[in-house]
Amino acid sequence: EYFSDIAIDEPSVGVLRFSFVEKPVIVSVSFRGVSDSDRDDKYMPTFGIKRGEIYDERRLTAAKQRLINLSRAEGYYDSLVDVAVTIDQNKAELEVTYERGSKITIKELNIHGAEKLEPDRLQKSLANRQRQVLGWFPGRSNGSLRLLDLPYDSERMKEHYLRYGYLDAEVSEPFLQADFDAYAATLDYTVVEGDQYFVSGVSIEVIDKPNEINHLIENLRLQIGKRFDITRMRQDIATIRDEVAEGGYAFARVSPDIRKNEAENTAQIVFRVEYGQKVYIRDVIVSGNDRTLDRIVRREIYLAPGDLYSLKDFKESKSALGRLGYFEKAEIEERRVNEREMDLVIEVKETSTGSISVGGGYSTYDGFIVNASISDRNIFGSGIGYNFAIDTSKRTRKFELSLDNPRVMDSNYAGSISLYKSHYEATTYTRDSEGFDATVSRRFWRYWNAGLTPGYSKNDNTYDEPDDFYVNGVTIKHSLTPFISFNNTDSYYVPRRGMTFSQSLEFAGFGGNERFNRSSTSLAAFYGFEEMIDYDLILRWRGRVQYISADIDDVKAFPIGSRLFLGGLRSVRGFQSSSIAPYRLNDDGSIAKDSYGDVRYMGGKRAFNTTIEMSIPLVEEANMRLAFFYDFGAIGISDFAMRRSGYGMAIEWISPMGPLQLIFANPVSPEAEDEVSHFEFSLGQRF
Repeated sequence: EYFSDIAIDEPSVGVLRFSFVEKPVIVSVSFRGVSDSDRDDKYMPTFGIKRGEIYDERRLTAAKQRLINLSRAEGYYDSLVDVAVTIDQNKAELEVTYERGSKITIKELNIHGAEKLEPDRLQKSLANRQRQVLGWFPGRSNGSLRLLDLPYDSERMKEHYLRYGYLDAEVSEPFLQADFDAYAATLDYTVVEGDQYFVSGVSIEVIDKPNEINHLIENLRLQIGKRFDITRMRQDIATIRDEVAEGGYAFARVSPDIRKNEAENTAQIVFRVEYGQKVYIRDVIVSGNDRTLDRIVRREIYLAPGDLYSLKDFKESKSALGRLGYFEKAEIEERRVNEREMDLVIEVKETSTGSISVGGGYSTYDGFIVNASISDRNIFGSGIGYNFAIDTSKRTRKFELSLDNPRVMDSNYAGSISLYKSHYEATTYTRDSEGFDATVSRRFWRYWNAGLTPGYSKNDNTYDEPDDFYVNGVTIKHSLTPFISFNNTDSYYVPRRGMTFSQSLEFAGFGGNERFNRSSTSLAAFYGFEEMIDYDLILRWRGRVQYISADIDDVKAFPIGSRLFLGGLRSVRGFQSSSIAPYRLNDDGSIAKDSYGDVRYMGGKRAFNTTIEMSIPLVEEANMRLAFFYDFGAIGISDFAMRRSGYGMAIEWISPMGPLQLIFANPVSPEAEDEVSHFEFSLGQRF
């Protein structure tokens, strides 16, 4: 394997001499004709030959064929793969040239014998479908022939019949007629549908242990009198297996026995269960983490060598890895060693956690705007995060620096600190602010976190048109904020399961002249429908309630900057940020404004906002989604008298710079004094 030639010289007295010629070592592998992202994510893993390996012509031939097969799987034919090999002083350099071929389009697809299920519905279950009008649009078929998927399409169609109770359905092998000159094809199937079956009974039989799981029958999806559905049967198998596996029986087998009564078109389903032996964890293996340290991954895994297997711990470990936000993909494979042992093989694919961004713009109010930031949520793979941001314009100068360690010395304790300084010039006032806050918290019960945040801020306000409502001078706030939070979601950026909750109480008045108490409660829930409807639809709901106890007339103890406002990205989209709040009225009942025509806001003491969103895939290959939303908010001083709502859609993209949102919104029945906003964007915030 390591030598291209081995020779034995003529033996001399007492000496036998071997001569070896080593095979070249591959020192570089380069690609032409593919993008950098496709090279790293798709073509290099498929090619399978890496720098540092021994050059072997047989392996090279197999690697070229794998690239051609990949091209065919994507629907491209007549693709050319050529590898130029340069060998110098036992070192080999490989240059792979990839020329993508053309696609064959399925112009016509016929399903002969389909009467009880519509052919259009059957086509949706296939990987190879007839070309549709507007086939380029998401959700439509472009008709590309995927030859490697073709042998499995008959089973996919039969599976669709089984979902609707046709247990005797038969589907022929596909008959393909392709015109390689026109790159067009016709595809034909013949089906025998048979009769539809209904469930006459459901039972559980345990073979090797006492039957203690019969109570699960009440929770099964298959129901007596309803049509048979193979999807529901598989969900029932998973329900039974999960119940058994939670007791440590990781290799338990659940086998369905379908007993048909052809005369009555009914079927009795018997689930046969074999527990086997209890299984223990032999080892935990981490792979794919080129940057992130092993211990950062391992500390999120709730199963360790020697532990009895627990399905709950296994699933929660996967969710914990997803919540980190360090990985694009995190999978845990249960690798069987013997009847009583398994290895957990954790395979992760790292995503970009750091970013350097520079942006800018221009407005008649702020002039030229420049903002820049550098951040990383996983410095050198240590799990520690930092952020440094600068914003500057004609009216604004601000910088912020923060550092966060979510697991100090791999413990359940976390710590963070944030510093900021800003200068803002409005039409009627100037504000200079500076401050910091530090947080110490502890995680407990896996999903819960509790801590304390002491903070300090100093605001120096100068008003051109002073009155009794606005503070001229310096206000200082010393605050102490205890909090508690909960998070059992399965992903950091795009959760599909779980909920979050947080409750904080800010007490301001430990020194300084600002004195008030603030309560903030947030709740969010996420639900993905992919398992139910075989489509990656995500439903999201968020809500937040804030309440402040303070004297609204004491502007030094409760200045305008500490009051509540709604509007903008994280509350009610369709309105300018912080533009929804109670405002002052003149003696004649009109809205009070300054000499520049800007509304004199009072701010609120209590506020509520909620949003419901529906997110669907837009371009799956690019991690791009489309969300539709409706926002509602209410704010006031002693009640929730001011109410506003907005609706719209957002494009969500996990870009190389981080999560990006482009938001297109409309307000619902805005008042004449409302400041509306039809477009916003965010970078770096989770969806």
